[in-house]
Amino acid sequence: MGASPDDLEHRLQRLPERHLLALRALASGFDAADIAALLGIPEGSVRPTLRLAAAKLVTALGDADPAS
Repeated sequence: MGASPDDLEHRLQRLPERHLLALRALASGFDAADIAALLGIPEGSVRPTLRLAAAKLVTALGDADPAS
């Protein structure tokens, strides 16, 4: 059985705001230049930021106890 929407949102909120924003922007179709402007970072930093955000997302979704 999958996680409830509340549980999923709780897990997402455990991500740093910058990483959550980057992932949501990517999912919304923003390109690297848009994400860079949104985050106030150089465009060359977008890809590493997204990789780190994705890794943190995988960790947050895989945690057995989201309240910890």
